[in-house]
Amino acid sequence: MKAEILCVGSELLLGQITDTNAVYMAQGLARAGVDLYRKTTVGDNLERISGAISASLRRADCLIVTGGLGPTTDDLTREAIANALGVSLDYDERLAQNLRNFFAKRSMNIGETFLRQAYLPNGTQELPNPVGTAPGVWFDGEFEGQPKLIFAIPGVPREMKAMFDGTIIPALLEKSEGERMIIVSRVLRTFGIGESGLADQVEDILTTAQNPTVAPLIFGNTEVHLRLTAKTRTEEEATKLLDEMEDRIRERVGQYIFGRDDQTLPQVVVGALAGHKATLSVAESLTGGMLGAFLTEATGASKVFLGGVIAYAPGLKIDVLEVPEVDIDTNTVVSEQVARQMALGAQKQLSSTYALSTTGEAGPDSASGAPVGTVYIGLALPDKTAITEKREFFGDREAIRRRSSLAALDLLRRHLHDNL
Repeated sequence: MKAEILCVGSELLLGQITDTNAVYMAQGLARAGVDLYRKTTVGDNLERISGAISASLRRADCLIVTGGLGPTTDDLTREAIANALGVSLDYDERLAQNLRNFFAKRSMNIGETFLRQAYLPNGTQELPNPVGTAPGVWFDGEFEGQPKLIFAIPGVPREMKAMFDGTIIPALLEKSEGERMIIVSRVLRTFGIGESGLADQVEDILTTAQNPTVAPLIFGNTEVHLRLTAKTRTEEEATKLLDEMEDRIRERVGQYIFGRDDQTLPQVVVGALAGHKATLSVAESLTGGMLGAFLTEATGASKVFLGGVIAYAPGLKIDVLEVPEVDIDTNTVVSEQVARQMALGAQKQLSSTYALSTTGEAGPDSASGAPVGTVYIGLALPDKTAITEKREFFGDREAIRRRSSLAALDLLRRHLHDNL
């Protein structure tokens, strides 16, 4: 079954509210095995809404409309459906009485405006609203000689979810009984490689894989995700196909994959430290506490993360972290030597198993003479030695600091993975 979503509301086009409804419904349709082909947004204009409905019905088997079902004059979805179907908009006394009863129970008088919600396009039926006043519209009939479904529901998220989950999804499952396929997706999350670099290494998979399909996408301007999507009759079949594809991808780019689906890099690192029964401290310069903040966002951080030192000024690096002054004088604070000594200093002061450090130039100007975006990361190891990495990041100050924090976590993740 091909489906489309039509979101109605000028506030969506003006960017005054974020359209979370389409995301929720798209996920629900995928779980139900319904192919979502298109999502359209249109403002509060009768002609444009009617045209969008007609266009969708010519392309898809099922159209879900959200918004425009309220009682005010700019709520035009009912009229638009009637126009698209070429039928009249009829007053329904039963719906009107339901509205009167709803308000009477709350000791309120209903105005004539609210009775606009008591109209339905001829040939349609009410789609019950268990948590609000605006009934939806349900059409199951022919459009231009072809069987079509229309579900129109309010744009209020609470009402939308109740009607979508309670009525629309069960109706679609019943319609597709015997032919139903489910759509299951899995996301592989990578760090440390760009979208084009990742695509180059799995290009043949991206261009030839059909079930599951594989598609790259950038997330948060710091990660690249690979979305694997399988369409099968059972969850077990989908899992098998996804596992096989994931194995193929990991053979190529496994060193960059840190997690799946909702796993974050801090969560993965905290879990790995717990698995090693190890602790961590940090020494931060350019990241200014961001690295520690990322760690404390992860569940279970209190069991492995001891704390950190924000040593922004050179004097603190010397006095608190015991970075030799000669290293700073000879190499500047943005150097491999200082990153190493900062990590070792944090490890010593906080008695942690591991310690991470960050030093570099976040911009917009450079105090050390190093190009903006130059970053050194240190990792102190259990044997009291340290390794370092030099990274060069692009972007504004916030982006460089964020990427530096995540790169530090990824350095530790890779070390823990390689030393299981």
